[in-house]
This record gives sequence, C-alpha cells and structure tokens, in this order.
Amino acid sequence: MPRSLPRGGPNGPIAKMVATPWFRAIGPKILPPLHRFIRRVTAGKFVPGAALVLFSTGARTGLVRETPLESFNKDGSWFLVGSNFAQHHHPAWTTNLLVNPHCEVLIRGRRSRATATLLSGTDRQAAWESAIKHFGGWSNYPSLTDREFRIFELALAD
Repeated sequence: MPRSLPRGGPNGPIAKMVATPWFRAIGPKILPPLHRFIRRVTAGKFVPGAALVLFSTGARTGLVRETPLESFNKDGSWFLVGSNFAQHHHPAWTTNLLVNPHCEVLIRGRRSRATATLLSGTDRQAAWESAIKHFGGWSNYPSLTDREFRIFELALAD
C-alpha cells in the first residue's frame, strides 16, 4: 500500500504560509482546480500537495464529486482531515461522507472502493495528533476557527 509523505512540521515555512490570510483566501479557489487538472494529466499518479483524490456522492445532488485531499496513512488506514483551509464551515466532501460513507479514492494512479467512518473521542484525538505529525500546517488551523475539524478513517475494500 502506498504511504503518504510527511509535509513538514508546525514551525516550517509551509505551516506558516497556509495559516496566512492571503493563502486561506486564494487557496480554496486555486488549489482544487489545479489539483484536478494535474490529476487528469497524470492519470492520478501525481497530485502535488494531495495524497489522494476522493470521489464521494453529493449529499444533495447524488452526483459524484472529485476532491483532491491532503491525507495520511497510518497502520494500513487512510485518514482525511476536513480542515477546509481553516474556513468557518465544514468542507462539502465531509457532509457527503456523513450522508453516504461509501466512496472511492485514487492513490497514485490506483482507484479503490472505500468506506469512511467519522472519528470521535479518543480515536479522533489520536488521529489529530498523527495528522499534525504528518502536516504541521494543520496545527495552526484550530486557532483560526471555532469549528472542530471532522476526521474520517477510510477502510479500503480493494
């Protein structure tokens, strides 16, 4: 199973950049379309800044939604953090998974079926600590919003 690559500590340059107001304003507008374009060009083998691409079913529309996401792998499971650039609302893909937890993921060119489980309590806390070790930029986000980030564990079927 492919492993996710750590993205730097909480005091690194990337962590500082992603917490700036300008990045949080333009990141959601520029990065997802850029990631989708690169995913299509490389057949999903390379998506910079995204460990996987999530294909979820829209909660309201029932349409398949494609979302490149930073994520991490631990003990054979993949974890997704609904940080949404520390905006004050949850990302749509988290609502999609709450309504329909069956999804697909594309990891380095390989597409697999998966089931998402929303974590809570000590499981969520342990996943959050692992998330910070993987991508230190997330460590600054809780101070920027009152929202608790939804964290999902994915069980891959294939």
